[in-house]
Amino acid sequence: MLYFVQQSSMGCRIPVPEKNAASLPKIRRNAVTLLGQILSKSGLCLQDMLRKSGLDNQDTLDIVDFLRLLESFAIEVCDESLHMSKRPLLPGTNDHVLSHLGKCHNLQNALQELAASYNFIHGGAYNKVERRDREILYIIDDRQFPYLDESQPEHIRFNLDCVLLYVHGVVCALGGHSAAHSLVKVQSRADNGDNSVLQAAFGHLPLKFGASCYVLHYQIGMADHALQWQAPLTLSHVYNQLQFHLGQNNAGHLVRRVRGLLETGIQSQDAIASELGYSVATLRRKLAESQSSFRQCREQVLNQEAKTLLARHLSLEEVALRLHFSDARSFNRAFKTWNGITPRDYIDSLAKSN
Repeated sequence: MLYFVQQSSMGCRIPVPEKNAASLPKIRRNAVTLLGQILSKSGLCLQDMLRKSGLDNQDTLDIVDFLRLLESFAIEVCDESLHMSKRPLLPGTNDHVLSHLGKCHNLQNALQELAASYNFIHGGAYNKVERRDREILYIIDDRQFPYLDESQPEHIRFNLDCVLLYVHGVVCALGGHSAAHSLVKVQSRADNGDNSVLQAAFGHLPLKFGASCYVLHYQIGMADHALQWQAPLTLSHVYNQLQFHLGQNNAGHLVRRVRGLLETGIQSQDAIASELGYSVATLRRKLAESQSSFRQCREQVLNQEAKTLLARHLSLEEVALRLHFSDARSFNRAFKTWNGITPRDYIDSLAKSN
């Protein structure tokens, strides 16, 4: 296991990058309240920490604001385990671990090195990487971890959710855009998402709470990605990359994933919802939040495929058959609805352009 916050080896505050123009996910108020309880247990005040971090309003905290609070907390208590472990982490531990990852051959090797390093530090096999047929998993199993007796389960689970954020930040920093967007599912031991930072960071992904372990599920293709960052990695760079990738359009990302699955030949809404880890109702709701729908995604994919097939000079009957229309007349009506012209008009326009 590892911990998310960090103090520099020189005792100075590591700079957290300024927020960019991209809209970053906002932390739920329940998560901020729980952080306040954890701070209070260590004799600290949330409002004082906000003020010291240059933050004015706890109701509008985004992911970067939250990182700044966690970092300040670690500095105040001089323990990167946030007083939860029987073996406190010395300042500089995380930067030391990160500095060796750039020497790895690919992302799977880097995650294995990350897991092995923290297992050595904590004296147990709490982190592991598993490669399966379609996914590569980073797993944290803390059920036998030596927590302090007075540590509250709710606080521990809150902190481990933050650890998942940290690990994903490492993936973002080492693997870039394609690796960052290969995350497909997240699991947490937290009872629900009310107090979790995961709702803010990964709300566009399937989230499973009440799981037996903490798990990040990545598409298997990311495992063999060559690293895009070979210099010694620092926590500051991890923060920066996490900020950048979480600031991307999460809503559009879901639409792209649905369209991508449709393009593989999966046509059923039930099957696609299952593939994404959602119920059909949840998929519908999330697509609606993205100003889209399953029908719109499906029609966009069908329209693009229809244009491709028509450009290859297939007959209307054959295109209709391949796209699972009942007959050519049904396909003709649909194509005109999508494009404002008939398939034959589209074929004529292609001929004229050539």
